[in-house]
Parts: sequence; C-alpha cells; structure tokens
Amino acid sequence: MEKIESNVAHSFMKVKADIVRLQDEFMQLRENQIRLSNKLAKLESKKPVKTVKVVKAKKPVLKRKSVRKTYIALKESKKFHMPNCPFAQNIKPKTKVLNLGYKPCSCIK
Repeated sequence: MEKIESNVAHSFMKVKADIVRLQDEFMQLRENQIRLSNKLAKLESKKPVKTVKVVKAKKPVLKRKSVRKTYIALKESKKFHMPNCPFAQNIKPKTKVLNLGYKPCSCIK
C-alpha cells in the first residue's frame, strides 16, 4: 500500500509541475500579446490620414442630331406612311410623294 501511495504522490507532483510550467508559458504569451497590441496601436496612430478629394462627375452633354424622317404618301391619298409600313410598300414608285401636309397613317405613333 505504501508503494501505491508513493506512486500517486509522485504522479501528483509531476502533474503539479506541468500545470505550473503551462501557467508560466501562458503568462509569457499573454505579455507578448499585450506588447504587440500596444505596438500596433502606436503604429496605427502614426499612420498619415489619407484625404480623398471628392470630385463631382459632370453629366455628359448629349448632342442630338436632328434626324429628318421621311414619310411616303400616295398622290391620290390624304395620308402619309412610314417607309416600312405595309401600305407604303404597296405604293408604286411613280405615284409616291413626300409628306405634303397629309394626315398620318395609323403606323405613325
């Protein structure tokens, strides 16, 4: 029985030594962390603050070319049509005239 008690006591002493060693290592790590944190704070406070100049973007000026639309009318009719209108495509070239104050067809919106 004395042998068992001696072994248990020896094991507890080893465990206690390991715990003390781990506590010391932990304290060293904690001190290093605090030192690094302080150095980082100093470095961040020394960084020059970059100023950004805000420039308002200018709106592009769109120049619209005046596009003259061509309409087609039949001499005998009182309506004019777009060139792609089915009615305009049926008008023979000899009887085509440009818009001369006629009323628009339903193809023109």
